[in-house]
Amino acid sequence: MWPYFLLIFIIFLLQFKYGNGGKSKIRFYVGLIILFLFAALRGVSNGDYDAYLTRGKEIDSLYKIIYNNTNMEIGYCFLYYLINLFHLPEQTIIISMNFISILCISKFINKYSENKCLSLLLFLPLYFQFDMQAARTAVAISITVLGVNYIFKRRFFFFCLTIFLAMLFHRSAVVVFPLYFIYNLRVSLLAGLTSIVASVCYVKLIGMDNTVLYILKTLRLNNFYAKYFGYVNNKRFGYPFSLVDPRLLLCILVYVVSKVICKNSNKAEKFFINCGLMNVLIMILFSEHTIFCCRLSAYFNVYCIIIVPLILKTIYTLQCTKNKNGAVRSFREVKLLTVAFYALYGMVYAYVCFISLGLDYKFFF
Repeated sequence: MWPYFLLIFIIFLLQFKYGNGGKSKIRFYVGLIILFLFAALRGVSNGDYDAYLTRGKEIDSLYKIIYNNTNMEIGYCFLYYLINLFHLPEQTIIISMNFISILCISKFINKYSENKCLSLLLFLPLYFQFDMQAARTAVAISITVLGVNYIFKRRFFFFCLTIFLAMLFHRSAVVVFPLYFIYNLRVSLLAGLTSIVASVCYVKLIGMDNTVLYILKTLRLNNFYAKYFGYVNNKRFGYPFSLVDPRLLLCILVYVVSKVICKNSNKAEKFFINCGLMNVLIMILFSEHTIFCCRLSAYFNVYCIIIVPLILKTIYTLQCTKNKNGAVRSFREVKLLTVAFYALYGMVYAYVCFISLGLDYKFFF
């Protein structure tokens, strides 16, 4: 179990400056390389690892990329076609998907994060849950965040194209489509909290299952109806997500703190905060089944890796207006507590996802 904790410890150490320079960019890229290698060279997981290695072995033509029995999206099939075409080792499919995921996330963090190394630490729970277990979803999530640039520039076609590319790896990526329309949306803290309470009432009194199944049946989308019905009745995945789950409570806390602290944020920062609210609402609305709650909310939860550094930066800026020397000391204390908390949080995720199940890390070779 020590490799998982060692990884977290290394990312934890990258949060601090060493010597006079610090060179946060170097620390950031070192962290990215370590995360990529750790996921790409793994030989075990609690997810679809074995399925990824074997299902694409018969894809040896362009025709089979679309028409096959792998039950995988086109993106996966295309990658495996290239692997078969060039006679590459089967582990290449894992390596390639993790490379795409980490690359896209790195571009996102590099462009929008106020503290890149901290964002890597905040990324660890999603990393353990998807990059280390459900790589197709990890690729889809990472591609969708590249669409943020087109949201800010109001380029709808390119945003849709980005989401389409993400859906080539997992169709659940369609859930982020509404993000384009919340860019100019102004939501007060009171309105946000009211929507959270309203979503809880909706789930308890009506239920998302009844709504989704009714819509699918009305539209005669029989395949989607059968698939959704199968998921919700699956004993392994269909169990409910608790509304007092620490993950949900933490997301609510991050949203509330961001609204209280970042009052003078610009439009882009307000958008990320709105994404935090969307994350909470998705978790609640789909809480009837953990698989839907965790998978769909992950497309919005990823924006927390930008929101938390934004909160810390705003705290530092506000304190500097009062007492610069005191602000530096106070900021260091707040940052240390934040880093320690999320390092511990990552350890809990690693324990739940791997260690508690006896999945010791080992290389594929």
